[in-house]
Amino acid sequence: MGRDGADDIDEGVAKAFGIFALTETSLPEAAKMGGVTRWELEDAIEDAGLGDVFGIDQDGDVSETIDDLLDS
Repeated sequence: MGRDGADDIDEGVAKAFGIFALTETSLPEAAKMGGVTRWELEDAIEDAGLGDVFGIDQDGDVSETIDDLLDS
C-alpha cells in the first residue's frame, strides 16, 4: 500500500478533481475529461469535505433537478 492510502486513489477521479478545481471547466466536463461520471466526481469532492467550497449540494433533490433540466 502506498503512503497514506495513495494506492486507493482513483486516477480518473483525481484528474477530474484537479481539472475542476484548477480551471473554469464545469463539473460534468471535468468528469468527462477524467473518464468518470459527474456523480463519482461529486462524491469525491464531498468525501474530501469540499462540497461547500465548490457549491455542491449533497442533499440535492434528484426529482427537482430533473424537473429543472426538463424546463430548460
